[in-house]
Order: sequence, then C-alpha cells, then structure tokens
Amino acid sequence: MLFKLQNLGKESSNSLRSFIQELGSLKYLFFFLIVAHIILGFFLIPKFTSDFERNLFYGEAFWEYGFQVYDMTPLEIDPNYSIGDPTSGILSYPNTTYDYPTLQLLFWAGISILPFPQITAKWFLSIFDIFNTLLIFGLLKRFTAFEDESKNLELFEKGFTLSYLLFAIPFSAIEGQSTSITIFFFLISIALYSHNNQASYIAVGLGFHWKYVTLLILPYLIVKDYKSMKRMFSGILLLIGTILLMSFPLLWSQFILAYFSFFGDLNQYSGQIPSNPLMISKLYISSILSTGILFLGLILWLKPFTKDFKFSFNIQGIIERGYWIPLLLLLTFLKIYTTAFPWYWMWFYSLIVILPFNERRLLTKLFALTFAFGLIDFIHLTVGFETFFSLFS
Repeated sequence: MLFKLQNLGKESSNSLRSFIQELGSLKYLFFFLIVAHIILGFFLIPKFTSDFERNLFYGEAFWEYGFQVYDMTPLEIDPNYSIGDPTSGILSYPNTTYDYPTLQLLFWAGISILPFPQITAKWFLSIFDIFNTLLIFGLLKRFTAFEDESKNLELFEKGFTLSYLLFAIPFSAIEGQSTSITIFFFLISIALYSHNNQASYIAVGLGFHWKYVTLLILPYLIVKDYKSMKRMFSGILLLIGTILLMSFPLLWSQFILAYFSFFGDLNQYSGQIPSNPLMISKLYISSILSTGILFLGLILWLKPFTKDFKFSFNIQGIIERGYWIPLLLLLTFLKIYTTAFPWYWMWFYSLIVILPFNERRLLTKLFALTFAFGLIDFIHLTVGFETFFSLFS
C-alpha cells in the first residue's frame, strides 16, 4: 500500500511538472490565478449567497446533534439563527433541514473544527480547483490522443483549461461554493476508468453522497462497458454498495423524500425568487441559446442516424457516441430545475472534455456565449442590476 501511495505521489509530481512545461509562457498566468485564489479567499467574504455560512453552521451543529441535523431546521438547532441572504436580507432557509448528502455534511463538520474555518474551507476548495485544472488538462490530452496521437494541445485547449481556474475564483475563493469538489468527482470518475473501471463506479458512488448530480456520469461508464456485461454489472454493484454504505444516516430521516419534493423551489421555503434563466418557460436569451445547444447536441449524438442526410438504423454508432449522454442529461436537468445558479455551469467543464476534438471546440464557444448571457439574465431575474452594482460600491 505504501509503495502504491509513493508511486501515486511520483505520478502526480510528474504530471504537474509536465503540465507547467507544456503551458509554456502561460505558466505565469497559472501561478497568478493560484495566488489570486489564496489572496481573495483570505480577504473577501461571500457577497451573493449564504450557502458557505450555512454549510459551516451545519458542520458545527453536527458535533452536537450528529445526523439529527437532517431532521432539524436551523431555528431548531439555534433559536438565534440569523444567517441571511446577502443580496436580499431574507433569512436563509429557516424552514428547511440540511439538504446535502452524507459526505458533504462530514466535510463541513471536519472543516468546522480546523483553525480559521472561514479561510481554511476556501483554501481547501481552491486546492480542489487546482487539482481539477490538472485533471482537465490530462483528460484533454488523453481524448485528443485517442483521435490523433500526433496532435498536441493548442492554445485553445490550454486557454480552456486555465479558464476553469479563472472562473472558479468567484465561486470557490469568494462565495465558498463547493462546486469544485462536485467537479472533482465527475473528473476523477472519468480519469480512473482507463486504469480501473471499477474504481470509476466507486467514485460515482462517493460523488453521489457529495451531490446527486454526479450520477449523470454513470450512463457514460455503462456505455463504455456495454460490451462486457460482467464489467458493467460488477461496476453497478460496487456503485450501489458504495451508495448504501453511506446512506444509513439518511435512511433514518425524511431527508431523501424532502430533498426530491424540494426540487429547487426556493420560494417554498424562503420566499426567494426562482433563479434559473435557462428554463424553457422563460424567454431569456440564455434560455433560447441553451435550448439550441440541447438540440444541437442531440443532432450531433444522432449523426450515425443521419449520415449524408439519409436516415439509417445504426444503433451501434449511437451507442459508441454515448459520451454525449451526460452533457445532454445535464442540459435537460438545467432546463427543468427551478433554481440553477451560475456555478452549476462549471459542471460542463468535466463533460465537455470527453467530446471529440472539433465538437468539443464548438460546444466550448457556444457554452461561453450562453454563460455570458446567462449571467446577465440571472442578475436581472434575481437581484436586478441596481442592487447588483450597489454591492460593489
């Protein structure tokens, strides 16, 4: 075991050195972004959401109440609970119990007993962002090599990789969102597959207990294993076993039923405005663009059916292009989920890397455009521009 850990450490060190060398002059931007994460995480408090403070609140409460927090509202834990939404002043989720799975609760419980938890937590999240950047770069190289071994990563792919670390700054270093760890479970389950497909299923099972959205990568693993029923079923059994092993605290509460009945309806608990500008029912530019991406993705996935504009029954080709499924499922999820925040778009980084070279580039540009409009639409839909800019004055 010690020998394996030593090898893993050496591989990580070699990967980091290789990454820095291949970045060339962009390595200075990489180090600048790391420093920005550290400094901003130290000085800035969350400006737009109360999630960070609430997570630390529940982490502290765990040491007194244990898993009972899944059946207790914040006011039942502390009658003096006063954490409010920084943009509206409304008390944050006073009538709902803790709404994240077991692994996330244990993470925040562990963070809460460390020195200076408000700073330490953000630095932990930024460390995951740095590791995610390395994983994204490594996966881009791997999937590009699958298509053409002679093709090197160009400036576009290097920029795409570093843009992750840039966009993570407001979410991890300022707002303290746990998005980076959600993305880590996506990426690590993809990265592990070529080494040990069983480990990929375990990673998804652990990710499920961080945030349920990690399950979206499961169809990709199943499609890759469909030619070997033994590999596929053993992987699924490992996934189920991992989920059940960590589910016992939840089975003794109403948490799961409450979570799915909630389904992002903030108004049900706190009077906050639903904040997803991507929903089909909202006539926003970002909604129209994201709907277009969804249909484009479906067309690209079904290309074997429409080869040379002639429909043909090519189920084998559809299955082999199963790497589209997680992306399309995520887009569909965001089209119907009442409350989809801007940081949810960070999830797309881990799903875009597995697309073919040309399609990946096209989708990257379209997502960047949609995200830009989506951010504007999100501000307009929720706090409004006047309130937004007043937060910086």
